[in-house]
Amino acid sequence: MSTRKISCARNIAVVVLISVAMTGCFDDTPATGQVQTVDWYKSHDDERKVTLKTCGNNPGEFQDAPNCINALRAERALSSGEPFELDLSSFKSEEES
Repeated sequence: MSTRKISCARNIAVVVLISVAMTGCFDDTPATGQVQTVDWYKSHDDERKVTLKTCGNNPGEFQDAPNCINALRAERALSSGEPFELDLSSFKSEEES
């Protein structure tokens, strides 16, 4: 094996190792602080409104942020009301007669 082939392989290995090592140095995820739950946002109106305003003002950066998702789900749950069971037994008896 020639010295040139060894040198080229070594250079490629060094570049690959440096590239792999540098991938952990750059974090482009936004710092959102502590992640709150949907239930927490349901019971904290002011914080939910502030979070939704921040997320809505910059959706390109914050659309995948856990707090934005949780605040939005809390808002949707509060605006749609609570789920409930329908009792359709009275309609069945009318259909049968």
